[in-house]
Amino acid sequence: MERAGIREARQNLSKLIDEVRQRGEVVITERGKPVARLVRYAPAAARPFPDRSALRREMPVLEPALSATVIEDREDRF
Repeated sequence: MERAGIREARQNLSKLIDEVRQRGEVVITERGKPVARLVRYAPAAARPFPDRSALRREMPVLEPALSATVIEDREDRF
């Protein structure tokens, strides 16, 4: 794991990006303490959230519907 101070990171960003390409990670430090990490880019997953459709089907149906209750509450305020 490569380490670089903030000043060095500002002055040598291209070099640090090359390091990230080779090693995968560079830690940016301020006064010797880690404050940030430069890591290789990884594309986000196609579906960032798990499928919850089965869970939704198992949930009880509320009577009256929650949306109706919210609308009614809003009408009471105005």
